[in-house]
Amino acid sequence: MTYHLDPRQTLRRQLRQARRSLSADEQRNAAQALVIRTTKHFLDQQAQSPNKVALYLSNDGEISPHLLCEYFWQQDIAIYLPVIQDKQLVFARYVPETEWQSNVYGIQEPTTTEHIAGADLDIVFLPLVGFDSNGGRLGMGGGFYDRTFANKKVDKAPQLIGLAHDCQEVKSLPIEGWDVPLQAIITPKQCIIV
Repeated sequence: MTYHLDPRQTLRRQLRQARRSLSADEQRNAAQALVIRTTKHFLDQQAQSPNKVALYLSNDGEISPHLLCEYFWQQDIAIYLPVIQDKQLVFARYVPETEWQSNVYGIQEPTTTEHIAGADLDIVFLPLVGFDSNGGRLGMGGGFYDRTFANKKVDKAPQLIGLAHDCQEVKSLPIEGWDVPLQAIITPKQCIIV
């Protein structure tokens, strides 16, 4: 009997393998280039500086936003991290003394029960598995960001900005009706404004 994989699952597997195959030096260099690209080519173009920004803890070869976090702290911008709650995401304030717990996927989350909704953020920098130049995003498949921002209007806060390695770009993604589009994608080598 022959089994056919969903094209999105096949693409997800290939792109996850590509980012996981990057060496520690390549990951470190990518994180350094990402903070430069984000601050010089994206944030400097913003009409006003953000006050509340969401990041993520990198996992499974995702590009690390840890240097962006340091930059935002230096600018006195509040940092929030996603916390899974009822199949959606809420966001917990991240400070140096944050205490951690593992979620159902083994990813660390802040233990605080003080959360804000995604709509209360100015920018959400989110991980992705794949992206295209039209703002399409292929995530890990859990749908947490899509459910959280399902009712978001494109011109309303927060801005949804995907962060990725350049090896995660594809010509065109198979997009579904529930996929929430991004306003920009930032990689070490490019900043795509949609």
